Amino acid sequence: MDDAVRFELLGPLRARRGSAEIDLGPARQQAVLAALLLAANDPLPATEIVDQVWGSDPPENGANVVQKYVAGLRRVLEPERTPRAAAQTLTLTPTGYRLTVSPGGSDLGEFTSRVQQVQALRALGRCVEAAAEVRSALALWRAEPLAGLPGGYFDAVRAQLAESRADALQEWAELELEQGHEATLLPELTRLIAEYPDRQRLRAAQVVALYRTGRQAEAHMSYQEALQLSGGRPGPELQGAYAQLLHKAQPPAERVVDEVRPFGQPPPVWQPLRLQDRLLKVAAVLVPPVTGGLGCGPMMAVLAVRRRSWRLALAAVGYLVLSFAGPIVIGESETDEFRPIDGVMVTLWVLTMLVCSLHAAWLVPARQSPRPVQVLVDLNSAPLAVLRTLPGVPPEHAALIIAERNHRGPFRSLEDVAARGVFSWPLPRPIADVVLVVPVEDAPKEERR
Repeated sequence: MDDAVRFELLGPLRARRGSAEIDLGPARQQAVLAALLLAANDPLPATEIVDQVWGSDPPENGANVVQKYVAGLRRVLEPERTPRAAAQTLTLTPTGYRLTVSPGGSDLGEFTSRVQQVQALRALGRCVEAAAEVRSALALWRAEPLAGLPGGYFDAVRAQLAESRADALQEWAELELEQGHEATLLPELTRLIAEYPDRQRLRAAQVVALYRTGRQAEAHMSYQEALQLSGGRPGPELQGAYAQLLHKAQPPAERVVDEVRPFGQPPPVWQPLRLQDRLLKVAAVLVPPVTGGLGCGPMMAVLAVRRRSWRLALAAVGYLVLSFAGPIVIGESETDEFRPIDGVMVTLWVLTMLVCSLHAAWLVPARQSPRPVQVLVDLNSAPLAVLRTLPGVPPEHAALIIAERNHRGPFRSLEDVAARGVFSWPLPRPIADVVLVVPVEDAPKEERR
């Protein structure tokens, strides 16, 4: 409709009816209109209007002052309305004043709607349409939103809208990359990064655009700058961009012969017993029956000392007690009759010898299981196949380590590894336990500083 009012907030506050601009009156009246527009189609109590427009310096009779400005706005927004006729655009409800804004009736509402449409189109893979939509949304911005309106509330609104614009710019940059427009995108990305230096998605787009156009050194520099600005905590988009860069720069994959055993401890290796060991085992098994069980305790004591095992020491004491208990109890009998207790002690004596022989067969010769060997991986020399076996390191991360090492030279320390964005700092415990950095003497001079 030609007489519909169009409100513009993405710049100095304006209202148009058709092609004609509407005189919105004094600055306070414009501020009241801005507060109502920011709550478009929802009632806004007079008390909130006072807080938003006047802040810490409200008028004595705020409700009456708001009513005065509302009356002024009604006159300019509905000039043909008679004084006693009910207002249609700016109405009073039980919960506050309500400014009715039709769909597309404000540039801010249109911007928000278009950005939502961009995300929906992008999710469907319709990048060309999404790119056109986001360009239309960004074209609605004329200058700083609500320029000239003072106060803490409007400052906060401006900051929030600036964030929304930055998000839309990031969507636009990523859509341009998806369409292969990196060459034409780079100059604008440089300007945007200067305006929004902490926006990692913009920086990630720059990294990708630079390496796609063959400017890999500049791409690495851009990533390092972003890494410093983020305090060494790159976000997922920036990490993904750098992974793409390093994947493109990585050397040909190393050929892995047969299977690479996953990182961890090697399986135990058991060698066949030599003749000397076999004879020793037979002798240990024969000691209990040959000595009538009396050799069990001393033999286990020797093994306990050699193995430094307190458990074997306790076993030696036990065998010693049991081997002497039987003969002592039986020898105390004053008659030649075989008592029940004698049968129990004989059985216990025989079992002691049998158990001791089996125990000796298992312990002799002293076959200690291979002790777990803590394998440490040098990040400066480990090949790709070994890096892939590190705990929690996927193949693409291993490739990133290789490419970073080849591009910027050997790592100087574990702190340097984290500073280059390969791992977070402090290093995750599973990684910190198994990696080290051995300095390389012939590292580039600037890398050794």
